[in-house]
Amino acid sequence: MNKKILIVAAVLMVVCAAGAFAFGIGVQGGGGYPAAGNAAITFKLDSVPLVFAANFTFNDGGFAVGGTADYWLFNNNIAGPLNWFLGLGAGATVGGFSDEVFLNAQGRLPIGLNMFLVDGFIEPYIQVVPMLVVPIVPSFGIDFGIDANIGLRLWF
Repeated sequence: MNKKILIVAAVLMVVCAAGAFAFGIGVQGGGGYPAAGNAAITFKLDSVPLVFAANFTFNDGGFAVGGTADYWLFNNNIAGPLNWFLGLGAGATVGGFSDEVFLNAQGRLPIGLNMFLVDGFIEPYIQVVPMLVVPIVPSFGIDFGIDANIGLRLWF
């Protein structure tokens, strides 16, 4: 019984805290090197400078899924509604291409432009993300990659 009360209390705290802050959810797509194309679902709270994404990478030889978490160091205004941002982040990807399973980790440096339109409800953005890629499976190493995305978040 105590566990049920604790779980209900924890869920209520999360719901109440989430209701106190605005959040943005959206989609992005793009490509880069070494991945051919990708799509993602993104999520951001207005109260903390963290951006999360669930990524789906695809090409003729296979498919991969991953996640990223980026900490925005700043999101400064350039002019009017146009801003630019710079962040540091991390990610991980697992998948299979050309009959080979892989797992890698990434260090990320997102750089981009965004705007808040329609009273802050719509946030279009573009970003370029240089990455330090650390393949773990099938063999350990260090590689470099770059990703470019265009996306749209809606704020509630």
